[in-house]
Amino acid sequence: MPGESIFAAGDFLVDELLLVTTSGMEINLIKSFMGITLYEDIFSMTITGKISIMDAVNIASHGPLLGQEYLHLKIRTPNFTEKDDIIDFSKNAFLVHSISKRQNIGNGIQGYVLSFASQELVRNQRIKVTQSLIDPWSDIVKKMLVDYLDTKKKITIEPSTGIKKFVAPNMRPLDIVVLGTKQAISTFKGEPTYLFYETLKGFNFRTL
Repeated sequence: MPGESIFAAGDFLVDELLLVTTSGMEINLIKSFMGITLYEDIFSMTITGKISIMDAVNIASHGPLLGQEYLHLKIRTPNFTEKDDIIDFSKNAFLVHSISKRQNIGNGIQGYVLSFASQELVRNQRIKVTQSLIDPWSDIVKKMLVDYLDTKKKITIEPSTGIKKFVAPNMRPLDIVVLGTKQAISTFKGEPTYLFYETLKGFNFRTL
């Protein structure tokens, strides 16, 4: 928008902050949030985060909020318009998994914190894999993400060498991915230092 500019370090604009309840009700949180924190780490499989809410209209009574809501988020830095500069989870929404104890701030206003994570982490808890797998580890990891966790995010995978043959004994998809980080050998210089992690740009299975 015209006139957008950075006034201080850390300035950002929220283009979308929508909470969708289990009943399908959409709640716009742009005017209710006090802060957003996103965590990404090369030693963490998925992105997690928290959003602080200052609720003056008793949002929870309209939902209600159960800790199973979808959170659609899109934020950007003023003057930055390139696609890679925008944090966009408006389509690949986060899933709220817990709500802190509500506290009375005063004047009829409640405060609480919504904790959320990537959908894939929550979906992983509900799925078990029991099948024979015969592929390079890099292909197996992609299969876990696409076929089982149904991710639509960008996936960056460094090819691994050799063929892995084993029967997954009722394992969760991300447990198989973790096993891959321990056993996979890269076709590039034989590197055994694989890590699996999610950034704001997508999932990564690659070596140090």
